[in-house]
Amino acid sequence: MESMIEFIHERIGKKYYDQGIDFTMGNGHDTLFLSDYCKHVYSYDIQAMALNNTKEFIKDKKNVTLFLKSHEYFDEDIISFDVGVFNLGYLPGGNHECVTHYQTTLKTIEKALNLLNPQGCLYIAIYIGHDKGEESIHLEEYFHALDHKLYNVAKFEMMNKKNAPYVVIVEKR
Repeated sequence: MESMIEFIHERIGKKYYDQGIDFTMGNGHDTLFLSDYCKHVYSYDIQAMALNNTKEFIKDKKNVTLFLKSHEYFDEDIISFDVGVFNLGYLPGGNHECVTHYQTTLKTIEKALNLLNPQGCLYIAIYIGHDKGEESIHLEEYFHALDHKLYNVAKFEMMNKKNAPYVVIVEKR
């Protein structure tokens, strides 16, 4: 069975998009993947290590803009987009004290859903081990409350693995 990220990439890879956002740049894997399926990709992280790793990883890609700032401020740079990816938790190989927090993530997701184009999707990989699931609890409450007339929301999870990451997909109708 594929990993959560492979699941996200398989879904995204079925279409081509104008604008994509990697809300949590990390080491650049989602940024690079999106660059093959989007005319332009915007990628965000607050850690210089993530930015430097991603610059090296994406090499000479011309359709990517990297930002050393919180995804919370993505709306300063774009007015609409078609696909977005969040990988919550911490930077693999980085400082495990620097993690995503539900307050900022939720604020960003709310803005993202307002700027997401119709038929666009957000893919959120949620890792629950870093904060005892606090971020996932708050986000799930929010996702369950989304109006089904405006959004389709689905969850993909491994049922037999305790504290395994899972994916939430939000499609704007």
